Amino acid sequence: MIQFKKLYVMALATFLFTFVGIIGTNSEIHASNSDQFVKSPVPEVIKKYVNSINNKDWDSYVNLYSPDNRLTDFPGEEQQKNRTGILSVDSIEIAEIKEISKKDINEIQPYFNDIDRELYQDIKYFYIGLDYNVQNENEFFYNGARYQTFAVGKLNGMEYILGNEFVYNFDKLETLGYTFDSAAEYEAIIREERRLGGNVNPMNNGGIQPRSAINSKIALPFYITATGPLKVLVSTIKKMHITYLLVHTK
Repeated sequence: MIQFKKLYVMALATFLFTFVGIIGTNSEIHASNSDQFVKSPVPEVIKKYVNSINNKDWDSYVNLYSPDNRLTDFPGEEQQKNRTGILSVDSIEIAEIKEISKKDINEIQPYFNDIDRELYQDIKYFYIGLDYNVQNENEFFYNGARYQTFAVGKLNGMEYILGNEFVYNFDKLETLGYTFDSAAEYEAIIREERRLGGNVNPMNNGGIQPRSAINSKIALPFYITATGPLKVLVSTIKKMHITYLLVHTK
């Protein structure tokens, strides 16, 4: 089985690199980088959120949330000792971001209905892929991209995070046209398919599936933005790869 997987990856990589080499001069292709998939301007409060986690500045982290949605006594001694939850994160960066319209947010994230829209101004909603490196993987924080929805708004001119929720079901996002169609997002979908299906034996025989081998083997073709026939081809191959993983890694 291992040998078959290696042959599968090598064959797919060879095909993609050959195809991209042939038509690359006529298509818009970009190598992977941390800003590639950013589709919307990143709110300052989200930038501060990422920086606070990277700098382990938990006072700033707590104060980025709105006063009515703020943690108290965080982090606790036990959390600091064992590095649980968000404290298990070594580093984080924004991989992808799109703004969600007000008319769509109730379908995508109904929890945001609890936000006091009379108290806060300039409320905006975002679908964000955050790329994590963590010390101890668990259901909520693991190595790779984790997708979340954020609500941000202003109170007395200060911008706050009004709420954020992990994405477990991507169906509404896809139906309404908010998905990125990226390799990282596809891998997150695979992970949730496994979680919902009760699969406890991911590829590395560990507790959580790592970044898929295909990403490290052929990162360029899977992390591109393309137009026309190339975009269709890449999307099709991604979906073939997902089907392969779901069938062969259970």
